[in-house]
Amino acid sequence: MSKVYLVGAGSGDPALLTIKGRRALAQADIVFYDRLLNPLLLYLAPKTAELVFVGKAPDQHAVKQEAIEAAMIAAAQAGQTVVRLKGGDPGFFGRVGEEMVALAEANVPYEVYPGVTSASGASLYAGFAVTHRHLAEKCLIVTPTAKLQAFASEPIAQIAAGGTVVIYMGMERLADLTQIILEQGAKADLPVAVIRWGTWGRQEKVVGDLSDIADKVADHGLTNPALIILGPTAQYAAATSWFEELPNFGQRQVYVTETALSFDEMLDFTDEGADFYPVLVGAAQDERFTPLHQRLLPEYLADPQTQISYHGPAAEVLFQQLQASVMEANHEN
Repeated sequence: MSKVYLVGAGSGDPALLTIKGRRALAQADIVFYDRLLNPLLLYLAPKTAELVFVGKAPDQHAVKQEAIEAAMIAAAQAGQTVVRLKGGDPGFFGRVGEEMVALAEANVPYEVYPGVTSASGASLYAGFAVTHRHLAEKCLIVTPTAKLQAFASEPIAQIAAGGTVVIYMGMERLADLTQIILEQGAKADLPVAVIRWGTWGRQEKVVGDLSDIADKVADHGLTNPALIILGPTAQYAAATSWFEELPNFGQRQVYVTETALSFDEMLDFTDEGADFYPVLVGAAQDERFTPLHQRLLPEYLADPQTQISYHGPAAEVLFQQLQASVMEANHEN
């Protein structure tokens, strides 16, 4: 029997992965990975490792939680080193507790490595801190996925007045949430920041207050995945952040190459603020990434702002062939 590593991938920027997480991926025989993590992290796994997508969307689960747990247990019992790569920090609404219980009950050894949760990553990349001396000295992290009555029972307004409230998975109920907080006695001008795809090159944010944030978000078309942050420090998100000032922030780059790239070479692009997606073709092509391309490439190619660059004499032709196969597979599905 081998071991299972439950690894937090961080909130989006692949460079935020911990050293422990990187070392776990480097020895993996099989990686079960989530939907919202940065796919560049998968290039840290050995070329012999199996890559298994088990992502969940709010209305659709690729694989049920119980099936994921069973697959991890079976792989470890078969002698494989298993990495369960989860977006953000698995200890914050990541269901890692259930996986720990399942592994313990099956007598499968495991280790858990935290990641940078969105509350910290998204806020700092958007230009403000969750806590601030004399301004916000307490914090509540909450999700309203349960009944709204339970959410309404929390002292949201009281905490947000002199602290910060971070709401995960609340975008679909934003108008209801702001109304509940106003009814609790919060001031209408309480600052609110909504951050979508925090720490990615595609990061977007809308800043307002309790009275207008729902309308502003609707006007900007912001949807999940996004974080809602209420409290005095959220006002600082109105200014351009250090991350948003990087030279390539906001650029979506599809980089097609016949030469393999190292993980650190990929970080050269993301460190400049780009939303970077590599496509290795020809001799560098890795068939394990074909399902990833089928899922993600159509979105990049549908964006008219996406920049495609080709490196190698046959890169463009090989990419067109790959693109055709991706589109055909998606049509069949």
